Amino acid sequence: MAPTATSSLVSQGQKVLLVGTASASPSELTETRNAILSSVGAQGSVTFEQLDRLATIPLPAATYNTIVTGAVAPSAYQHSDAVLVALAKTLVPGGGLSLTEPVVSGVTSLPAIGQAIQRSEAELVSTLKISGFVEITTANKRKATVQEIQGLLGAWGLQADAAALEGQIDFVEISAKKPAYELGAATALPWARKGAAANKTATPAAPAPKPAAKVWTVSANDNDDEDAELEDEDNLLDESDLIKPTKEQLEAPECGPTSLKKKKCKNCTCGMEESEGEPEEESQGAIVSSGPVPNEAIVASAGNKWKGSAITEVVPKSLQPKSSCGNCYLGDAFRCGSCPYLGMPAFQPGQKVQLGGSMLKDDIDF
Repeated sequence: MAPTATSSLVSQGQKVLLVGTASASPSELTETRNAILSSVGAQGSVTFEQLDRLATIPLPAATYNTIVTGAVAPSAYQHSDAVLVALAKTLVPGGGLSLTEPVVSGVTSLPAIGQAIQRSEAELVSTLKISGFVEITTANKRKATVQEIQGLLGAWGLQADAAALEGQIDFVEISAKKPAYELGAATALPWARKGAAANKTATPAAPAPKPAAKVWTVSANDNDDEDAELEDEDNLLDESDLIKPTKEQLEAPECGPTSLKKKKCKNCTCGMEESEGEPEEESQGAIVSSGPVPNEAIVASAGNKWKGSAITEVVPKSLQPKSSCGNCYLGDAFRCGSCPYLGMPAFQPGQKVQLGGSMLKDDIDF
């Protein structure tokens, strides 16, 4: 005999999936199948599957109008989350589910039956919602008899007192439906369209904004701006700027520091001789002394010490390098790259550069 929820879900011409268990008797399976066939008629069909196979086999998507599971006694097994998701996928949009399952009467599990039953009716309804079902209602609920509890214990392979479990196990028959749309479907919300149309008719058109006042404008081409006052370029020139230079003024001089010549003349009178110097004279006049270094001489070799070496190479004062530019005393900013005074502070012409006595003292007394 078909469950109560099945009769309200099954109609003529539907495809129905009947889910049974291995512990169900063949005679009861045949009786339930024939009852469903009489409801769907010749245009409909009934397909059978085992409950323990549903989570592992590929079921056709959106195929069945109704699924009946747990209707054949003994209805001893829970429907896992994976099984419920598979059942939801194989239903057509708007299809129905008739599910019968044993649950505990209270909110706590029963230690005598271990993991066989773990959830109550409220927890089963919550699991169905999470699996994607809607319109979930309890079509029938009754207490399990002692004889039915003995059949459940035999299906679970447990040894327990069936009389002690009387009144603690319920059979619930739940009816649910799949939403009238598939997963990922999209549609426009009707209230959004109505609201947009109402706003168009009720809201008056906004007035056109007033043009902003032009405080000032800038033309991309100054010549197009008739009101712009331009500076006369001729007024920016002096009388000397209007004199055309001669050819002699534009040509480089034949002699002198600014000329194109790289070497001085034989009888140089323009000053290039002093700026170029005589490299052969610089190497002459070196004196090797074993005595003290005179004050009028400088060390020619930076590797020697003034008094730490027995032999010190010095250069007499008459052979010391002279300034050819006259700017050596101004400081390093005005000195040439080969100036002998590089690194020394600025001084007056003819002044001997010496460090003050305070420069030889420590800043901090210990």
